[in-house]
Amino acid sequence: MNHRPIVPLAALLSACSAAAQSITHRVEFARAHYEIPAQQEFQAPVQINPLPAAGLFSYGLICTVEGSGGLVGILTLSPRPTLAFDGIMGAGNRGVAAATGRFAAKGSADMFPPAKPNHGEATLGTLAIAGLPDGTYTLRLANYNTLGPTESVYVDGQCRALDGQLEFGTATLTISSTTEGTLTAVGPLTPDRQTGLLTQEYEIKNTGRIAAVFRILIKKMPAGCEVWNAHGTVGGIPYIDLAQALAPGGTQRLVIEYRSADRATLPQPEFELVSALPAAPDPGGLTAALQPRATLASGNVLLEFNSTAGQSYHIQYTSDLAGTWTTVLPKIVGTGNRIQWLDNGPPKTASHPATTPTRFYRILTTDSAP
Repeated sequence: MNHRPIVPLAALLSACSAAAQSITHRVEFARAHYEIPAQQEFQAPVQINPLPAAGLFSYGLICTVEGSGGLVGILTLSPRPTLAFDGIMGAGNRGVAAATGRFAAKGSADMFPPAKPNHGEATLGTLAIAGLPDGTYTLRLANYNTLGPTESVYVDGQCRALDGQLEFGTATLTISSTTEGTLTAVGPLTPDRQTGLLTQEYEIKNTGRIAAVFRILIKKMPAGCEVWNAHGTVGGIPYIDLAQALAPGGTQRLVIEYRSADRATLPQPEFELVSALPAAPDPGGLTAALQPRATLASGNVLLEFNSTAGQSYHIQYTSDLAGTWTTVLPKIVGTGNRIQWLDNGPPKTASHPATTPTRFYRILTTDSAP
């Protein structure tokens, strides 16, 4: 195995003082503008263009986030593995206090045996930012020079300094909790003989410019009517969250279930679409396999299980027993009787069971009954 020879530090600095070829290299984001919904972590690659022909030996980078509310956010930069060596003094890839909205990092390929190869791709690393409120921000890149004008931060694979041929870019980031979409009924209000509920199918469409996870606020429900498959309430208003983000122009169909206490009062709700909050972590508890009782003519899958009064249950499903289980909302509170639950697709599950070749179910028992 060939190893890179150990080079005296003085000789290395002398060699690095040689002028690089007269080529301008831009250190920049992959795009000039980004838009994301609120509560979503922002991630973007930082690149050097063009990549030096001999690759890159070292780099240093400062990123600041500038907004009308000051410098905010929690920034991290994950360098590519070939640039993760933090130097003899252990000073590389270090971050400045996150509250200032500034992050600085530097690193290099390892000069000691067994040495890593020089960096050979345009992407230097991935910047991640979390905790930003709504607004438009400027992401500004700069050279991370800590030793003064004599320091060569960007050095190519032939030990040539590139700092004099660098330009550093900026990008804008817009974060908004406003979503643009429509919700349209695509079928009549229909009684479900199996469950005794009233159901109606709707189609939601993302008419905005960015992918979004929608929350459907269901307003002006008449007395005696409730949204049976609501995921929760905000200020007394029931809501349903979509399980997946919708791309711009994307659509998804979902069924809303209503319960009318007197079976005569019909719901005529009004809807408002907002951004959904991040999903809560799955609850812990005991699980047991749950076998479907029947597949109905509609393709809906009927599940049944015995319950204990006051006990909390969650249905979970997966298409691969060795894979990840998805927890269905809302939770089910036991009545002490046998409970029926119907998988009729979104918003309970990500897709209708008839469109999935295989779907397994289990019951998760959480809170203990009194």
